[in-house]
Amino acid sequence: MRIENKIYIKLNKPHGYECSHKPTSHESVFALFPPELVKKGLQCAGRLDHDTTGLLLLSNDGQFIHNIEHPKKGIAKTYVATLAEPLTEEMQKKLLAGIQLRNERRPSVAQELKLIADNIAEISIKSGVYHQVKRMFAVVGNKVTALHRSKVGDYELGELKAGEWEYLLNSPCV
Repeated sequence: MRIENKIYIKLNKPHGYECSHKPTSHESVFALFPPELVKKGLQCAGRLDHDTTGLLLLSNDGQFIHNIEHPKKGIAKTYVATLAEPLTEEMQKKLLAGIQLRNERRPSVAQELKLIADNIAEISIKSGVYHQVKRMFAVVGNKVTALHRSKVGDYELGELKAGEWEYLLNSPCV
């Protein structure tokens, strides 16, 4: 099936929504869109956990979604993590050097890490495995209490409020 009218959207995913057409425990992010738009083949480019908020890209363009999701494309994803404890210098060094997560072949490396407050950090990663950011902080002895994605590649969340979305007007830049 060839889709002539490609759709590119950014959404500020609110807390408590699943990135699935068939949610199991929470409401679907697709409930935030008009049904006629969803019927045009709208899919998530990557996922966010139900308790993670922020930038979610959606499209009906399979190549665009592949480019966002595939680890070999090296698209950076930036998150703001609120932590249970202050992030020490030692923890920061470990995150930047790379963390070996259980059941993963390669270490997870923070591409960039910036301290915003004692217990709030902005972290960028290029890979994307199950609960990666939460697991990385857990390995260094901390716990993520809130996680918000602010950027994917060149796409930024901007001023969208939780649950708001808008079309991406420019061609995909991935």
